[in-house]
Amino acid sequence: MSKELTKQEKRMLSHQWHQKRASFHATVLLIFLALPFLSHHWIFTSSAPESTRGEDVEYRISMVGDMMMGRHVEEHALMNDFHIDYVFEYVRPYFQESDYVTGNLESPIVDAEDPEIEAQMEEAALRHKDIHLHALPWAIDALEGAHFDSVTLANNHSLDYGDLSLYQTLDHFENRDVEVLGIGHGLDLSTRQVNEGLKDSSRISYFDMGEDSTGAIISITDSYVRGFDASENVGGVFTSPNMDVLANRLIHAKTPKAQGGGGADLAIVHIHWGDEYQVRYNENQQEDAQFMADYGADIIIGHHPHVLQSASIIEGRDPLNEDRDHETLVMYSLGNFVFDQGWTTTKESTIAQLDFLTDGSKELSFVPMWIENATPRETGGLMKGYRDRRIFRMLSKDLDSDLYRVENGRLVIDLEKTKVLQGGNLND
Repeated sequence: MSKELTKQEKRMLSHQWHQKRASFHATVLLIFLALPFLSHHWIFTSSAPESTRGEDVEYRISMVGDMMMGRHVEEHALMNDFHIDYVFEYVRPYFQESDYVTGNLESPIVDAEDPEIEAQMEEAALRHKDIHLHALPWAIDALEGAHFDSVTLANNHSLDYGDLSLYQTLDHFENRDVEVLGIGHGLDLSTRQVNEGLKDSSRISYFDMGEDSTGAIISITDSYVRGFDASENVGGVFTSPNMDVLANRLIHAKTPKAQGGGGADLAIVHIHWGDEYQVRYNENQQEDAQFMADYGADIIIGHHPHVLQSASIIEGRDPLNEDRDHETLVMYSLGNFVFDQGWTTTKESTIAQLDFLTDGSKELSFVPMWIENATPRETGGLMKGYRDRRIFRMLSKDLDSDLYRVENGRLVIDLEKTKVLQGGNLND
């Protein structure tokens, strides 16, 4: 016969039961409260890699899409007492281990912290535009710290504040280690004007690739508003109505130095084009790509849609040798890279890397990226497989399946199976 519990014993048992129940509920609550932190760090993110470059890579060019370091990106930095270079925290190793780095800067440089400049901004803002972007001069510090060699400003925001943003941008980039492309004091300037220190918006920039090889890069925009386009004696950006100037620049770049040309073995074109937020490129993009391919462009870097669009290999021609086969790799849009937009497709990103390998072969790979708080980083955690599939499917939808493979977390295009960059010093 069991002994009946006293009131005190019953109270003690009840207290112990409630303590265990409270502990269980506290544990559940703690896990629930920790879910945002756990999901952010376990599901969505990855840390900065220690190494990004294989020993077989002799020369590497890294290319990215739209970067905007103003608006909410700047506000986030100021509120948290960050430097704006926080946006490159997780991708800096990719650029440090590259030989040349380039991208599109979607915000002109305007020193809004200078009271005299700030007082001019409202009056200078173009009335026929709804969105006006700018970044403070510290954005250039961030680009230099991330090892960018060049940025294009041939886009639809460079002159949001008219001549103020044009000359502020040119002045602040003067004597810096990052070269600006596609913007200048005029179009197709004379040698005398260039020697006087004026920048030609249609100028082509050359860079040494080693082993007697030279790269050339130029920038143009098909997306702009009235008053943006540079002309003979008017500053602005290099715009698509001047495709004939672009053709002449490409021919000159590819002409051997012995014949008075630039002697470039590789010609890269930045172009701002297409329809915003559309994952499919349009007919005008195809026509412009074909035009550039027919005048010797080897690599085309597209931006402006703010989402990824497919890469493609198109047949062109060698304007200096009609008998030589020529193909061009077109990246219709590399999407956003540093931006404050919040839709899923605008946060899917990539770094495109053109590698010249020690065995003489060439390949282009896409590193899958995800943007969080305007900060790109390689996909990671439990979401990596899902995100990689989405990004790779978008980038490869117009490529023959035998041209690419997924290897070490990258989408790799084997350029040896194409006629891109075949012939010249790059194949020696």
